[in-house]
Amino acid sequence: MFEISLTPTIISLLAVIVVSALYLLLGFRRYVAMVSKRVSHDTERDDSGDGAREYPSVSVIVYSEDDASNLEVLLPQILDQDYPAPFEVIVVNDGAIDSTKDVIARLEQKYSNLYMTFTPQESRSLSRKKLAVTLGIKAAKYNVLLHTTGVCQVPSRQWLKSMAGRFDGRTDVVLGYAAPAAQEGTSHPWKRLHAFDQVRSAVEWISWAIAGRPYRGTACNIAYRREVFFRNKGFSRSLDLKYGDDDVFVSEVATGDNTAVELSTDSMLLNVQAAPAPMHRAEKIRRDYTASRLRGHARLFFSTCSWAWWILLGSVVAVSIVGLPSILPMIVSVVVLLATWIWLMFTWRRTSRMLWSRSILITFPWFMSYHPIYTLYYRIKGMRKRGSNLTWG
Repeated sequence: MFEISLTPTIISLLAVIVVSALYLLLGFRRYVAMVSKRVSHDTERDDSGDGAREYPSVSVIVYSEDDASNLEVLLPQILDQDYPAPFEVIVVNDGAIDSTKDVIARLEQKYSNLYMTFTPQESRSLSRKKLAVTLGIKAAKYNVLLHTTGVCQVPSRQWLKSMAGRFDGRTDVVLGYAAPAAQEGTSHPWKRLHAFDQVRSAVEWISWAIAGRPYRGTACNIAYRREVFFRNKGFSRSLDLKYGDDDVFVSEVATGDNTAVELSTDSMLLNVQAAPAPMHRAEKIRRDYTASRLRGHARLFFSTCSWAWWILLGSVVAVSIVGLPSILPMIVSVVVLLATWIWLMFTWRRTSRMLWSRSILITFPWFMSYHPIYTLYYRIKGMRKRGSNLTWG
């Protein structure tokens, strides 16, 4: 039973198992762990000695699309920030004019640095959001622009200081993070698969940015200099897309030299959704569709990690069968597989927690196996919806 004849087939399969495991541990796990380590580093960073530093004046631009109820919560969270320099908050209204006006009117009585502009209702722009953000930027009086959306919430009073404090002489772009969250009382909370997909997507672009290859961001939490926006001619190169303004713009202007990543818990926002599952599906289709416009090879690398995972599983099954009647090849291959699983599972759980997502442990191997099929399904679905993403069908 424990005797083994090392045939070329068995040797080849064992070699494939070892190589695949090393690829996952030294590649995939490294990038996953990179994110959690950065969150810990930024959170533990001691800024107490920065009392004499000069913080830039900031224009916070809030894109709002019929978000009046959440603006009642969000705007005071921003306007009451502990920030030592002048800042203004500009709400760009692209939805319910009257209800949002009422919220702004009430808050303007308390906050003199709150303003509102709006997208004309008669506008026929393909991407009203791009138009709205551009109007907000033109209305801003400060050079540093910090963007968020009307569905977000700001848990910390240090958010503005954490994000704007990263600007120095060479920094033009600061990438932050916003964790998806379900609105209180929602009957459709985040599913585990959606949580896994969200964390995996975040790991891809955040780890790549940490490694000096930024190519994506999130409109919920991103800052850049006004001059960079106009130097790039705004969103001119992605006007044929309804979505992807944040992704394509970052891919165009961000480099390893001019971009900083801020992942302290003070800098993180909550992206609150009333229907998280449908919104996740819609967002996935949009992101996958616009991904072809982005530079970099992050998607290719993480796709090879998925292939390595499938190759590892298949090789373990194959060597277990080919090695019979001896069970020694099966024991060796299963030990390698379990060691890889366990190391990846605990690394993933730590990163998920750091990114304020659902903690996934035992189900990690299943989601890792199923994710390529899940992604392919939505990629095909996105291609079928080409007409709703572009000006032409």
